[in-house]
Amino acid sequence: MFTLTEFLSKMHVEELDDLLFRGEPLEMGLPRVFGGQVLGQALNAAVRTVDPERKPHSLHGYFLRPGDVSRPIIYEVDPIRDGRSFATRRVVAKQRGKAIFNGSISFQILEDGVSHQIDLPVDIPGPEDVLPDIEHVEALSKTHPELTLEKLRSSSLLFDPSIIDLRTPDLAKSLIPGEHDPRYGFWFKFNVAIGDDPITHRTLLAFISDKSLMSVGMLPHNMNRQTHRLIGASLDHAMWFHSEIRVDQWIYYHIDSPRSARARDFGRGSFYTQSGELIASTAQEGLIRIVER
Repeated sequence: MFTLTEFLSKMHVEELDDLLFRGEPLEMGLPRVFGGQVLGQALNAAVRTVDPERKPHSLHGYFLRPGDVSRPIIYEVDPIRDGRSFATRRVVAKQRGKAIFNGSISFQILEDGVSHQIDLPVDIPGPEDVLPDIEHVEALSKTHPELTLEKLRSSSLLFDPSIIDLRTPDLAKSLIPGEHDPRYGFWFKFNVAIGDDPITHRTLLAFISDKSLMSVGMLPHNMNRQTHRLIGASLDHAMWFHSEIRVDQWIYYHIDSPRSARARDFGRGSFYTQSGELIASTAQEGLIRIVER
């Protein structure tokens, strides 16, 4: 895994030239680069080419090829438009001269306007009432001996608690196959040492947005990565930033899957602060192909 210093260093891409950046892969024990890393680094590159008064409000991207964990990623930013209120950037991430990700990010000068939201469901327990994931799986193993830390690690991304504190109320749903409701979520909070730079907070929110978003589509089907051999991959990913973001304070990532069909799952996500404010939303389509039962 990685240290907090290494994590922050690699999520802030290196500027090679005007509109050209380089990102180093994080060692996460995965066979390919984690999609959330590419999302975060692409956003980090684009933000640094725009006037600071313009804030990102939407990101739309396509994952085109698996990322090679042994090679750096080159990010090319195209300044498509700078208008009075909005600016648009296109970002292409490349390895070996081939695109692995293509995205568009839109920025807006902050304005006043109408405001409403759909609230977080009232049945979600607060982070103080949920064990950290590592302790949670240990508690579950007392009544379900088959539930081990290694099983959790193979089915869901785990991070050093000193970097990200993860607390999942329905952790057992991701570990015990069944015909579960396609709804899931977790509390998370990054270490306060990440600092106050707004770019960092948006970059890390994009990073975490790819965690668990696709796997919710398997919950109703009595299957997971232990019961079936699967090919799974994020196909596209969108984010909308509604408000100011502090990822060093508790945020709940509420995820559901309204539809799966033709080996593709559609997932939606909403980020809520502990006080109940909806600060960002996501949507993703992912490939879930059953190779063997």
